[in-house]
Amino acid sequence: MIPRALRQLAGDSASGAPVVVEGGSPGHVRVESTDLINMASNDYLGLARHPRVVAAAGDAIRRWGLGTASTRPLSGTTGLHRRLEQRLADWSGTDDAVLFGSCWTANAAVFEMLAELSNRVGATLAVFSDQLNHASIIDAIRAQRATLSHLSRYERGSEASLRDGLAGQPATAVKVIVTDGVFSMEGDQADLATLVKLADEHDALLVVDDSHGLGVVGTTGRGTAEAQGVLCSVDVVTGTLGKALGGASGGFVATTSDLSAWLRTGSRPFVFSNNPSVPVVAGALAALDILSDDSEPLATLRSRTDQLRRGVAGLGLPSVSGDHPIVPVIIGDDDAAREVSRSLRRLGVFATALTFPIVARGAARLRLQASAAHTVEDIDRVLDALDRACAQRGMLPARARNSAPADASSRFDDGSGS
Repeated sequence: MIPRALRQLAGDSASGAPVVVEGGSPGHVRVESTDLINMASNDYLGLARHPRVVAAAGDAIRRWGLGTASTRPLSGTTGLHRRLEQRLADWSGTDDAVLFGSCWTANAAVFEMLAELSNRVGATLAVFSDQLNHASIIDAIRAQRATLSHLSRYERGSEASLRDGLAGQPATAVKVIVTDGVFSMEGDQADLATLVKLADEHDALLVVDDSHGLGVVGTTGRGTAEAQGVLCSVDVVTGTLGKALGGASGGFVATTSDLSAWLRTGSRPFVFSNNPSVPVVAGALAALDILSDDSEPLATLRSRTDQLRRGVAGLGLPSVSGDHPIVPVIIGDDDAAREVSRSLRRLGVFATALTFPIVARGAARLRLQASAAHTVEDIDRVLDALDRACAQRGMLPARARNSAPADASSRFDDGSGS
C-alpha cells in the first residue's frame, strides 16, 4: 500500500491532466480538435515528417520489424546501428560513437565510465560543471557523487575561478569539465573555445552535451563546436536523435575509439537497456543525409528564427539575445505564464509555460521554438497572438502597444512564403 502522506504530497504536486495530442502536420499540432501552430517542439529542421525520413523508417519496419526485442550485446548489432554511429562520430568530429536509449542515459553512461575508470587506475575524479547544465548531467554526476573527490559548479564568464579550481587539483586527478553546448532554457551557447583552451592547459577532459546544437548551429549544422571553430577538439560529445535529427528518441556518446569500446562492454545503460529501435535509427540516418546534401532546411530555420526574434523584440517583450531558434519570453510569475500560454492556445498557438521547478522562482517563461516546418505566415500569426495575449495582461510596453502595426507580416516577410 502506498502511504497516505506520499499520496497526499503527490496529489498536491500534480499539475493537471496532460495535454493529449490528436495528430498534426508539419509545424502544427492538433489538440481538442483544434489546429495549433506548434511552438513547443524541438523539430528544428522540420524533419520529423519529412518524406525521406518517414520512408526510411517505414522501410526499416518492413525489413526488421519494430525492434530487436533485446539489448545489442545479447541480440547483436544491426548494420544500420553501426552506420549511424559512424556518421554521428564523423558529424561530431570524433573517432567513434555509441548509441543509447536516450541522451539522458548517454550522459549517465559517461559519468559511470569516468568514475569506474578513475577508480581502476587509482585516480581521484574532480568534476567542474556549469551551473545551468541540463538535469540529465546533474543527475549523472549525482549518481557518482560518492566517488568524486571534488565537485564544483562554475558560472559562465568566470574563467579565472574555473582555472584556479582546475589548478588546485592534484596532478594525478582525472579532471572533467562538463557543459551544455546550447543551454535549453535560453538558447545561449557555452564558450567552448575557452573551455577547450582551459582543458588543454590543465590536462582536463571536456564533455559537451550538444543536444540543442547538433543540426542547428554551425555553418553546416555540426553543432556548437563547429560554430566556435573547435570541431574535433571536444573529448566527449553527447547528443540526441529526438530533436533536429528526426525528432524520435535515442541518444549517443561520440568520443575516442578506446572509450567507445569500453562503453560497449562496461556501460550498464548500454549492456542492460535496449538501444533505439531500427526504424528510429533509419530515420536518423535519413535526417543526416538531408542535412548533408540539402542546405534548405537549415537556411529556412535561420530565416524563421530571425523573423521570430525580431518580432519578439519589436513587441518589447523580455527575452535573451542570440541566434538560436529557442526564443524565451520571460514572464516572471508562474500563474501569469500559465495564463498567457492558455490565451495563446485560444488564439491558435501551442506554447508551453515553463515554471518552477523547471526554471528558478520568478523566472517563468514561454519557450518559443522556431522550426523550418513553420511558414512565414505561421510566425506572423504567432507574433500577433503573442501581442494580443500579452496586451490582455498589460505586459507590453506602451510604446510597443501603440506602434504595433496591424499588418505585421509586412515587417517580417522574407519573400519565400514557406
